[in-house]
Amino acid sequence: MNLQDRIIIVTGASSGIGKATSILLASHGARVVLASRDQTKLQELAERLPGSFAFPTDMTVFDQIRDLVKATISKFGRIDALVNNAGRAYEATVECTDTEAFELSFRLNVLAPVVAMQTVIPAMRNTGGGSIVNISSGTSLMAIPGYGVYSSTKRALNGFSLTARAELAGENIRVSLVYPRLTATSFGENKIRTPKPNGLTNGRLGADYSKGDPPEQIAGLVHQAILEGGAEYFAHEDMRKPH
Repeated sequence: MNLQDRIIIVTGASSGIGKATSILLASHGARVVLASRDQTKLQELAERLPGSFAFPTDMTVFDQIRDLVKATISKFGRIDALVNNAGRAYEATVECTDTEAFELSFRLNVLAPVVAMQTVIPAMRNTGGGSIVNISSGTSLMAIPGYGVYSSTKRALNGFSLTARAELAGENIRVSLVYPRLTATSFGENKIRTPKPNGLTNGRLGADYSKGDPPEQIAGLVHQAILEGGAEYFAHEDMRKPH
């Protein structure tokens, strides 16, 4: 897919992987629809990217997802690609997992991408196809104490994504997964927190996100997935090995 003037929705676009992805896609001529809760950062980014369109969206509110898609079609007449990037982590042992935090995680990390897919698929079908790229996580391939909630939500997203890929293969709608490893973003700071003890020493895991991969590396994988339409793209080759 040549990205010149292609219409691509990127969720979680105001920072981290989503911001890097939006900048990269726009540099290749795409017209990027920027979705995020942070209206200020979103507008600042839109001013940097010619032809982009900022649409503040809370991905946990499903009607706002549907409004995002409707607004995109109303403005541009089509949707060529969707990048489901918005997501947050939550840390707790299984014993101490706050079920309300788990529900919020599942709503954002699984149900929101599913609703977004459900909403864009008819539009893509009407224009002959498209690309859906869902951002998974290396944790979905691992068992990390304290990370059961996030890992399980990304495993669920993997399952939905690969099933949708099989279901839509005959309609030229290609569904891909991208697996980042630890990435140098504000992801660690934005984790879901509750006042309840989570069972972890000092209340959190000790990952140093500043030492992670640059978000531009993951943006490159998203770009590649849109162009090629493969099933899975990994930040590092050794992630393909079973854990």
